Amino acid sequence: MKNNKILFTIVFIIAFSFASFSQGGGAWNFTYNMGIPMGDTKDFVSKSSFRGMMIEGRGFVTNNLAVGGAVGWQVFYENNGWVTESISETAAIHGYQRKVINAVPLLVTADYYFFPGNLMPYIGLGLGTYYIESRSYLGIYYVQEKAWHFGLAPELGLSIPFGSSNAAFTANVKYNWAAKTKDTSGQSWIGVGVGFSYVF
Repeated sequence: MKNNKILFTIVFIIAFSFASFSQGGGAWNFTYNMGIPMGDTKDFVSKSSFRGMMIEGRGFVTNNLAVGGAVGWQVFYENNGWVTESISETAAIHGYQRKVINAVPLLVTADYYFFPGNLMPYIGLGLGTYYIESRSYLGIYYVQEKAWHFGLAPELGLSIPFGSSNAAFTANVKYNWAAKTKDTSGQSWIGVGVGFSYVF
């Protein structure tokens, strides 16, 4: 059942993106993403992440408004070295501790461009789901949580075309918010993306 939900979500985002492109021009964005953990995410892994990427497809439905979809991947990792954790009043575990969060957003997006042309600042919002898996290792043992979360991603961005070519530099800042589920805590982080766009 979970696999069917995943497949349905991916198909919906792709279909939504191509339906948007049929209205007129659009853009593919490819960004390298850095993540700054917030809230419960920072409580689990306090270090910022330099391991992330995102691919977005957008189609203009008016001169200023573009809609589409986005898929990405962000990894948070922290190495705490050798630690000792008590498991009862008389027993403890000593081992090498590592913590990892893998987050995969699947979002439908809408973006409003203020000045379409040579310099294109925009605001946007992503709405969809985040698959998040967290693991806390102690030696050869680990505790794992994984779940699909409802999520939002408000965004501020800028796109600068390279002359008369179809390529453009793009940069953005997103606040990724994944709601808590019945069994897992919510997650949040600020994503900073830099990369390039293919505009058509």
